[in-house]
Amino acid sequence: MNQEMYKVVLSGKFLNNAAPIAVKQRMAAIFKTSGPVIDKLFARPNTVVKKDLTIEKANQYVRAIEKAGAACYLKKMAPPGAAPAAAPETVSPTPNRQEPADTSGPSLRVIPVQTTYKGEERFFPKQIEGIAASSNGLNLKTDDLLDVPYNRIAALAAYSPSDAGSDVNGSPIHFLIFLKNMERPFIMDSRLVDYASFQENPPSKSAAAFRGFLHFLCRQNTGMILEETTFDFISGNALPVFDNEKAMKYVTAIGMLIEAGGEGEEG
Repeated sequence: MNQEMYKVVLSGKFLNNAAPIAVKQRMAAIFKTSGPVIDKLFARPNTVVKKDLTIEKANQYVRAIEKAGAACYLKKMAPPGAAPAAAPETVSPTPNRQEPADTSGPSLRVIPVQTTYKGEERFFPKQIEGIAASSNGLNLKTDDLLDVPYNRIAALAAYSPSDAGSDVNGSPIHFLIFLKNMERPFIMDSRLVDYASFQENPPSKSAAAFRGFLHFLCRQNTGMILEETTFDFISGNALPVFDNEKAMKYVTAIGMLIEAGGEGEEG
């Protein structure tokens, strides 16, 4: 007896008023493909994104796509030898049909934090002078962290300092990177990222280059925490502006969130 096979059809609509740009970025991460390919999937309604799937695998794709914020549905395929019915257009997001990251495993956790916590000294960030690509991940330019695997990243966040102006290189952004099994995060000026070591021809504007860099890191480690306003920044919004006291509360909230296992507070 032949096993029933299914296809996954993208309706072209977005769930819960999700921002289209953010949804498409998450879809690109799921299918490990580029923005233009994802744009093509949404160009017309009822596009088949995967076919010849078992019910288990098809449901796995549906859960991942809906979690990304896009509406989709399953459709049973005609058995071999049956007369084919008129079908929606098929646009494969990956020409070689490579499977995406295991969508049953960890997924990027976009979590809001509240800055109501009192700042705790144990989370005081360590200043670093830059980040560059290494053979296995990140070079944080300190003796013991010259080759940090991407899967060691616990969380990423960023904010604009209130006491800093701008110069010819743009406005400063403070970039925070939290590593697993380390209480204190690392902090640096985003303009000191060696963007050219991560991507060819990075944007000339520092904010655009930083957005691309964050998106790259999210694709390398889909199980980490991304603070919500930082995620919104990737989608084109402005970062929050903090003075030193508020920034310390922000850092502490993220540190405590990691300690608690990554369950965010709505608010």
